[in-house]
Amino acid sequence: MSAKPATADKNCVTLIRLGVGKQVYALPEGATLADLLLAAKARTESGTVYIDGKSIEEHLPVQDGMVVTIVPKVNNALDNRWQESIGMFQDDPGFDELCDAVEASREAEKDRS
Repeated sequence: MSAKPATADKNCVTLIRLGVGKQVYALPEGATLADLLLAAKARTESGTVYIDGKSIEEHLPVQDGMVVTIVPKVNNALDNRWQESIGMFQDDPGFDELCDAVEASREAEKDRS
């Protein structure tokens, strides 16, 4: 699956993304939205996906026995600063003691050399 001109194939799908613009992908018969997103290396965690101007929910029919699950969006750890995932050490007496002990250990090692 790759980006091709719209006239190259009958199963062409146009993907429009902020910062990328308009791209046309020729997909095989039976391809899914997931196939398109994979081919385009598109991420949807922080966006909303529309098909022909309607949200996915408006296009997807429900079927008898289908289980629908709604979960909160998870922040991508790579997008956040690592410090935000573990908290701050600033003004933490235990951390200050640890830093002092490490510094003392380094100084003692220098003195031995």
